[in-house]
Amino acid sequence: MGNTEKHIRKSGVHFYPIGIGGKSNDAVIPRMDQYTKKHPKKMWKVRTLRQIMESLGHEDRHLDILKIDIESYEWEVLRNILSDNLASRIRQLNIEYHVFNAATRNYVDLLQIYRSLKEAGFLRYACTLYRFDNTTKLLQTECGLINIKFDFNKYP
Repeated sequence: MGNTEKHIRKSGVHFYPIGIGGKSNDAVIPRMDQYTKKHPKKMWKVRTLRQIMESLGHEDRHLDILKIDIESYEWEVLRNILSDNLASRIRQLNIEYHVFNAATRNYVDLLQIYRSLKEAGFLRYACTLYRFDNTTKLLQTECGLINIKFDFNKYP
């Protein structure tokens, strides 16, 4: 969410400088990497998916597609979505998984989150491996998942 002034918005598209997180926080200092080094002192405002939906008046709606690419923070967001019982309201999840820092080295926890997604109904239909290094335990992959348990009668 570096330089938000450069986001081009078409009619009907709204940009809010709020990130998705596993918990609400007004002063997130992200891990320094190629994306954040341009603004090393910038703090980010993040909210849970439920809080974002409520703030937009979408508490009774579903999401056709949720795209997440947040450089290893996706694991805490997924854990929150599952614990908040929001998985059933997401038709499709496009996610870039990252395993490359100390925060994502608890492989048992990551496997449990991944299995919980599967139990919630998410079935992988596509996956692209971007980087894998067995020496440093670096993994980056983008996957598309469809929710086979999505209730089309409840959320037409």
